[in-house]
Amino acid sequence: MRRSITLGMPRRAAIALAASWMLATAGITAAHAARQTTVFPSLRTAGSFMLADIRYKTDGKWGLAWQTLYPAHKLVAPRSEYVGCEESTPWAAPVTEFDLAGIRRASFRIPGGGIVDGAAVAVRLTFRMAGSRDPMSFVHTFHLVPVNGHWTWLLSPQRYALYAHDGCGSFPAA
Repeated sequence: MRRSITLGMPRRAAIALAASWMLATAGITAAHAARQTTVFPSLRTAGSFMLADIRYKTDGKWGLAWQTLYPAHKLVAPRSEYVGCEESTPWAAPVTEFDLAGIRRASFRIPGGGIVDGAAVAVRLTFRMAGSRDPMSFVHTFHLVPVNGHWTWLLSPQRYALYAHDGCGSFPAA
């Protein structure tokens, strides 16, 4: 009996060592694959991407805006539903100008997903309220996610929830 225990221990140790090596190798390979597939575009390009996206939206070009939407959010907000919904919910006040206020790398939670690395793009938006003689402005931070070497934008948590639950059903048609 003692002999089988002595002979069995090295076998168990060898199996444990082999399993540890395989797990470590798989972890290194998975981490390497993640670095290989996530090509992070230049942070300098995030600002121009975001400003172009805002221009699409202020010009009512919702189909063009949808094309650059994060792929998982396209599944929640299919093109025809997204365009119809956005066209039926006009801006509360027309945006008269917008400019870049800052860009930085950031980690954040994607609505409907996990935490990712991306870009936080701060944009100053200026608009006129009806009857107001002075324009109003505020800075809003948008989050961008790299996909296949280019930037994509995200639905806000509120818009994501709207599309995920009932599309545009809670908004009256224009």
